[in-house]
Amino acid sequence: MSSRLLLLIVFSVLPAGCASDECTEIGCFDQSVVSLPPGLIEGPYDIEITGTPTPLQARCLQPAAPEAEDNSPEIECSGTTFELNVSPGTSVREIRVTITDVDTEEVLAAGVVVALDAVDEQTPNGPDCPPICFVRNGALVVPGGD
Repeated sequence: MSSRLLLLIVFSVLPAGCASDECTEIGCFDQSVVSLPPGLIEGPYDIEITGTPTPLQARCLQPAAPEAEDNSPEIECSGTTFELNVSPGTSVREIRVTITDVDTEEVLAAGVVVALDAVDEQTPNGPDCPPICFVRNGALVVPGGD
């Protein structure tokens, strides 16, 4: 068998992908969204997330105190969810969360493990073109909570 024919056979069975000139170059970021139990948050709270390559911290529902460090830019939070929007926190599948009420200093969740499951894939440049970004969801479940 000639080498040309062999090359033709090899290239004809390779999967047809997106040629680099056919792909756009839109980027995306992985995202992790964690739901909080109803009624857990009633006011401003501090959140600390470990299990990521770098621990993350934020003050939620209230600006940080002037003497405090700024919130981690990777975290967005509300009274019902918090989101990790930038790596390194979005590529892990499990995190540990501590939530403290700012006003009472009561620990509402102490080192609760949250599993983050991939629920959606985003391919902004088409199905055969990189990147593939993942949306992961999890739920914080407080032991002994209803």
